[in-house]
Amino acid sequence: MLTQVQVRRFAHESGIRDLQVVEKEIVLTYLLQLLAEKGFLKEVAFKGGTCIRKTWFGAKGRFSTDLDFTSVVAGKVADDAVIQLADLMSTPFHDIQFGLDLGDKGWYETGDGVSWGSEPHYQHAWGEGTIKLQVSNREAPTLPLDDRSQLEVSYFGLLPFRPSAIPCLRIEEILAEKIRAIYQRAKPRDIWDLDQFANRPMPEALLRKLVVTKLWQVNDAFSPDKWFKKLEQATKWDWDDLHQLVRGGAPEPKLMLERCAKRFAFLKQLDGDEDVLTADSHQRRADIHKRSIEECNRLARERRLT
Repeated sequence: MLTQVQVRRFAHESGIRDLQVVEKEIVLTYLLQLLAEKGFLKEVAFKGGTCIRKTWFGAKGRFSTDLDFTSVVAGKVADDAVIQLADLMSTPFHDIQFGLDLGDKGWYETGDGVSWGSEPHYQHAWGEGTIKLQVSNREAPTLPLDDRSQLEVSYFGLLPFRPSAIPCLRIEEILAEKIRAIYQRAKPRDIWDLDQFANRPMPEALLRKLVVTKLWQVNDAFSPDKWFKKLEQATKWDWDDLHQLVRGGAPEPKLMLERCAKRFAFLKQLDGDEDVLTADSHQRRADIHKRSIEECNRLARERRLT
């Protein structure tokens, strides 16, 4: 593990006051490497805010304190995955001891079995803490995975290993899940993540179809009016958490929300199949869903976000 002096130097360089946030960023890098070397990452796809930081923005991205994955192995039960995770953490990894409590307090599985999560504990020479790790089983990736290298940040040269490439959801699918997340919860970091892509050319038809398809898959229906209403209401969310994750604090929420509303206006332009899926609350139109999956993959082959 890096020394406390080295971590403080990186924190100062990054403009982050909370040393624990920066320490956890580095511990996440060690944990990802452990998961890669032990084969755990062969069975999941990386996604979420930490994935965006580590594989798309690097030092320019917001800090993140958890790991999110989607399972790519059908039928693997949570109990087996948790035991596998605990086993690979049984010995120290470059002077960090990870551990997982196999009791009720160490991990959970949702009642419907669509996801499981754990809070691995870590301890090193000058600190300790926990990391949130979640794996979703509720849907297979819509698009082929994207193996991505982790972007270089200054402390990489101090690591005792070269960070491995990681199998990730395609960025279009990650952003579609971020849009879905805004639809279903109230976390400012989702707004921040979308806003970082607001000035990039986007495969708009692909992104919109992914959003509609993914909401259908979780037995929900996408309503553009409801989504944009959430943006209007988001100024009232708790933005304090985001400020500690961003260099110099986050920009004015109102400006980010206005940019997102303008950039993602194409979500209102549903085509015929998308209209059908948004009205199919009982998931009776599996034929349209299958066609939408095929169309998503066709669009993804034609164009990708860079």
